Amino acid sequence: MKESFSYHIAGHVLAVSGDGVGEMMSKLLGFKVFLTEKPVEWELKIGELDSILPFTILHSFDLEQYDCHYGMNEDIDVLQIIERNSGKEVFRLQHRCGEPIVTATQTGDKDVLRFALWFAFNLFAVPLGVMAIHSSTIVCKKKANLFLGESGTGKSTHTRLWLNNIAGSKLLNDDSPIISVENGRVMVYGSPWSGKTACYHNVGFPVNAFVRLRQEKQNVITKLNVFQAFAALQPSTPPSLSYSDYYMSKIIDNLDAILRQVPVYQLGCLPNDEAAQLAYSTLYQS
Repeated sequence: MKESFSYHIAGHVLAVSGDGVGEMMSKLLGFKVFLTEKPVEWELKIGELDSILPFTILHSFDLEQYDCHYGMNEDIDVLQIIERNSGKEVFRLQHRCGEPIVTATQTGDKDVLRFALWFAFNLFAVPLGVMAIHSSTIVCKKKANLFLGESGTGKSTHTRLWLNNIAGSKLLNDDSPIISVENGRVMVYGSPWSGKTACYHNVGFPVNAFVRLRQEKQNVITKLNVFQAFAALQPSTPPSLSYSDYYMSKIIDNLDAILRQVPVYQLGCLPNDEAAQLAYSTLYQS
């Protein structure tokens, strides 16, 4: 039986529909917080595809036991997921640029579905000034600070130091919060995608600062100029979409709007209390 569920994320409503999706969605931690009855803007429709399109691969990457390929057939985005051991395609997503519907094949893997929803959300959202930013995000004094860095840099470690040392600080999201540029104001929202940390909050806050972390032998923080700031933020935007000329132009527009409003810092740090205290004193006295 076809079912449909809608989720209010960063001010927008994404629906997922298809036979039996209710059971699968119930297994995805975090989505329940975002359930809504508001009118649907975008939809991921799961079922049979009208046609399987060939495509030019723009980006390949790993997703646990799967090999993934993102590419395009003219103006149609294609995401293909292949099981690494068997070489069999287990999931495919197709989207015509500008349309409010993404179509996809069935999947019995909840992690594939979670990723497909994240991917679909960004396909819809990026052209509208809304996108995921890979970061761990702390809210303090009613403003949010996003800590960026490659996997293993210590983002979660650093935000835990804030929770332990900075009174009133709270974790908004630990992996993929959503940035939204709204009438010149930069906001960040919690999302259903928070990595290994069960931290799901359907709220938004003005962004106070971005901080790119780097492991060092001492704690030092530096405010970046606009060129350095762009280089610090761009790697944390949805990676596959940077290989598309269309989406990369939109990402550049979004980053330009962000950098006009919000400062970006680089924090070379140790995993100690002083690193959090230095970041706090700098971000809230600037």
